[in-house]
Amino acid sequence: LRGTIFDYVYVPTDGKWHTWVDILPAHEIAAGAEFANILVPTMYTSQMEHMIKMLLEHNFPVLICGDTGTGKSVCANMTITKEMDQAKYKPLCLGFSAKTSANMTQDIIDGKLDKRRKGVYGPPMGQKAIIFVDDLNMPEVETYGAQPPIELIRQLIDNGGWYNLKEKTWQTNIDTTVMAAMGPPGGGRNQITPRLMRHFNLMCFCEFDNTTLERIFTAITNWYYTTNNFSSEVQKMAGPLVTATLETYRGAMASLLPTPLKSHYTFNLRDFSRVIQGMLMVTTPDDFGKPETVRLWIHEAQRVFGDRLVDESDREWFLEHLQTTVIKNFNVKFYDTLAHLDHNDEKKITVDTLRKLFFADFMTPSEEENRPYGEIMDLKEISEKVDEYLKDFNGQSRKPMNLVMFTYAIEHVSRISRVLKMPGGNGLLVGVGGSGRQSVAILATYMAGYKLFQIEIAKNYGQNEWREDLKLVLTGAGTGSEQMVFLFSDTQIKNEGFVEDINNILNSGEVPNIFPNDEKVAITESVRPFAREEFGKIAADMTAMELYAYFISRVKKRLHIILAFSPIGSAFRDRIRKFPSLVNCCAINWFTPWPEDALLAVAGRFLGDVKLDTPELRHSIETMCQMFHVDVKNLAETFEKELGRTTYVTPTSYLELIIALKLSLEKKRVEIMTAKKRYETGLEKLAFAEASVNTMKKELIDLQPVLEKAQEDTAALMVVIQEKLPIVEEKRGVVGADAAVAQGEADKVNAEKSSVEADLAEAIPAMEAAIKALDTIKPADINEVKGFKKPPATVKLICEGVCVMLGEKPARVPDPDDPSRRIMDYWPPSQKMLADPEFIARLKGYDKDNMQPKIVETIKDKYMTQENFNVKAAEKASGAAAGMCKWVLAMITYDRVAKIVAPKKAALAIASEKLAVTMAALAEKQGELKEVEDEFNALQDQYNAATAKAEQLVADVDLCEKKLVRATQLIDGLGGEKGRWTVFAAELGEKYNLLTGDVLVSAGVMAYLGPFTAKYRQMQIDSWVKACQEKQIPCSEKISLTGTLGEPVRIRQWNIDGLPTDGFSVDNGIIVFNARRWPLMIDPQGQANKWIRTMEKSENLAIIKLSDSDYLRTLENSVQFGRPVMLENVGEELDPSLE
Repeated sequence: LRGTIFDYVYVPTDGKWHTWVDILPAHEIAAGAEFANILVPTMYTSQMEHMIKMLLEHNFPVLICGDTGTGKSVCANMTITKEMDQAKYKPLCLGFSAKTSANMTQDIIDGKLDKRRKGVYGPPMGQKAIIFVDDLNMPEVETYGAQPPIELIRQLIDNGGWYNLKEKTWQTNIDTTVMAAMGPPGGGRNQITPRLMRHFNLMCFCEFDNTTLERIFTAITNWYYTTNNFSSEVQKMAGPLVTATLETYRGAMASLLPTPLKSHYTFNLRDFSRVIQGMLMVTTPDDFGKPETVRLWIHEAQRVFGDRLVDESDREWFLEHLQTTVIKNFNVKFYDTLAHLDHNDEKKITVDTLRKLFFADFMTPSEEENRPYGEIMDLKEISEKVDEYLKDFNGQSRKPMNLVMFTYAIEHVSRISRVLKMPGGNGLLVGVGGSGRQSVAILATYMAGYKLFQIEIAKNYGQNEWREDLKLVLTGAGTGSEQMVFLFSDTQIKNEGFVEDINNILNSGEVPNIFPNDEKVAITESVRPFAREEFGKIAADMTAMELYAYFISRVKKRLHIILAFSPIGSAFRDRIRKFPSLVNCCAINWFTPWPEDALLAVAGRFLGDVKLDTPELRHSIETMCQMFHVDVKNLAETFEKELGRTTYVTPTSYLELIIALKLSLEKKRVEIMTAKKRYETGLEKLAFAEASVNTMKKELIDLQPVLEKAQEDTAALMVVIQEKLPIVEEKRGVVGADAAVAQGEADKVNAEKSSVEADLAEAIPAMEAAIKALDTIKPADINEVKGFKKPPATVKLICEGVCVMLGEKPARVPDPDDPSRRIMDYWPPSQKMLADPEFIARLKGYDKDNMQPKIVETIKDKYMTQENFNVKAAEKASGAAAGMCKWVLAMITYDRVAKIVAPKKAALAIASEKLAVTMAALAEKQGELKEVEDEFNALQDQYNAATAKAEQLVADVDLCEKKLVRATQLIDGLGGEKGRWTVFAAELGEKYNLLTGDVLVSAGVMAYLGPFTAKYRQMQIDSWVKACQEKQIPCSEKISLTGTLGEPVRIRQWNIDGLPTDGFSVDNGIIVFNARRWPLMIDPQGQANKWIRTMEKSENLAIIKLSDSDYLRTLENSVQFGRPVMLENVGEELDPSLE
């Protein structure tokens, strides 16, 4: 036997002693396994699992103590969830943080226990609960030295329960054992009370030695390169890759030590693991050899360790370390590996050179399932691709982002994209406000094709609303088909409970007890289809607890939390100390101040549409903007060193500089050009008046003879018109009298014509009706009548009448009553007449105007007097008879009317002829009158035109005289101003030319120099003026904010309202009114307060304090109605709602 007794374990099943390595299970990593789920067993894990399992099975509480990242929590979780029989043991996991309270702890545990009987709680019957508390020593020590959550756990172990908070009675918790894990005291962790410590069996989880680490990660790397068919050259590099990572990890821990300004310089095995995980993100073994592998390792080490570094000296150390490690472990020259990045041919790799090393997957569209993670060598190509994504995003989003994708921004987008590509990857973006943290995170999320979620802070946003939002995030990630990104900023932290929940999600993937039972049921059912896809038929038999655990695993894998925090002040340092998961579970990305190329790119983009004289001037202004930013950083350091006052120079200030320059330059250009044009217009008017005087005098002389001639022509025309007027009037009277006579005759003729037409109106319709009636007689009707042997009396009577009308003679036939006698009978002729095919035509063509009076009299006397000779009686006898009857009656009516109308017609014809003669004569006279009147009207028109011309000439003469008088007055009155106006116009022209430099410096004062005192301001302004002159930017010798942007009338009113009259205070007033950002006035003497109160009094100024209960309502109303608001007594922190 070798070693000590601690290297062996007694196995009761075979009654022998074995080494810990002997009892390790045979371990093979499954093909397609996810990196986060791979666990390589070691001697340490074997020891811990054996001891934990043995102690818990015999109800002994266990406490594991070890540094962050040593795997103690994973080992404990694996033991209680995988190694121990889940039918007998129910794990209840919770994590402590600095803000965990006793009530919260009790609620979490009570929420997972069932009621057995009155006052007794425990896990389901037949099971034992293992309460696993992670980060046991994290809760803050309160004022009196206690840690309430820890005391609660001690009471549970000591007394077997606690008081029920709702019923206020004692509650016994049975069948429960406690296991806890914690880090050594120090940092954010505290000492735990000996009263609790005495109950635990303490096991220290030492950090893995180098051999163990190499064994674990070499096994994983080998497995990945082998199963994915990478070249043998790459497979051989598995060992060196792990060794290089280990050296970097140990080197960072030894050299990059945490300080108050670098509180996030804490490294653990998760960082080691992230480098290896990054190495395994390559999915395309083709064209991936040793150089690519080395470059990828440099990239991943830079992302994990280098991205969190805050100053240049640390970055230089890290670069030097990388060079040494690459040469030592990979046997290649560092420069040769990265030579393609040396665009400036410097023959060495610098920190700036390394910025151009990009590995990403976003060159492939997000819609494609397989997006290979590979190196992008062409910076132009990556820039165009990111710009394309940005353009697409702005086309779809309701909140488009106006970003300039310079190399610095692309670096951060690439870093966040890498984090999002990792399953369950989370990021902590640390940078000052305005550095673009949220913008690049939003763009990276869009590029990954994930769904973004952000909370919206409102007036009443509290813990309840926060929890509801978290539910949306967790259910979206766990039960949805899209991966989710939760972007959260430190300005949204209304209370520290928000960070507590974020810490829990980062650590365990859930917020304990956030979902009530009914929502849990809904979640388990929503997640079942995904479980079926992953596990197949087994999913149908999964219990609610197993499904909820699967839901949590999906959340861990598919939810990416991106935190945007600011390093300014103590809040960031405190949160990292109190909530260790912020560092342990996140990839840290430190947003350094914008580099020079970024500043120039932004200036170039935003000033592109500003009108400037030459490209050289544009370049000089862009360089000056970048210089302003750097200068003020140096000034801030001097300011802090000499006066102890801290002021921050952020990218937001730089953007404000550019926007202030654009807006102020445009405004002042318009203002000065308007004033200059006003003077120039006045001078033009004076010159025009002088030139016009002589012209007008000449015009006046030339107009006099023309006016006289026009007046003579008008008088002559008037004489001719007076002569013609009597002739026209006489002719008009004669024609008028004749027209009156003719009109009388015409009226008489028209009356006669109306009478004739009225008489005819009686007969014509009857006639037309008779003709229509004839059309209704059908041949069959005629044949029927014709065929009568003994016709009805009515038919016979009507036919007789028709025969009389047509002049048919009666036939002599024997008398039926006395055959010896003969009588005259119309029936035989009637039959003959009816048999005539032209019978109807004869009736229609009957000469109605020349009927014999004898026939008419016969019809009237002999036939029409009989009662059956009417249409009604005829219709009863025969249709044909009715038509013939209508015809006979119509003819008689027509004859009667025609005899009355005929004499009238004759008289009418004579009168019409006479009228025609009269009208012809009248027309002739009217023609003569028209000729006379036309001639007269022509003369009248000539006269009117001549009169108008004469009047116009008079008006022209008058106007010319008035202009002459006015011009003379203008020249006499403003002759002295001419010289002054000329000087003013020239001065304004010069001022316009110098405006570019003056406004540039003034914009710099507004954007940057507000926090500085008068001495530092003037010192910086003088420096900037000198730089402008050196770069040949037109500017004044002495530039002041008051001289460039001040308005004397307005400034005078400010002074009346209480603003001090010194230049420094006036400059402050101009900054307040011209800057786009809200003014924050540092006002120890209350001068600004008094000035604002007086100045805005008439505008209903609202004055609020953060301590007021209704200040947000006041603010909302003021925003709605456009009223000014002054927020007094502002401290170091603002309410997140104001953000």
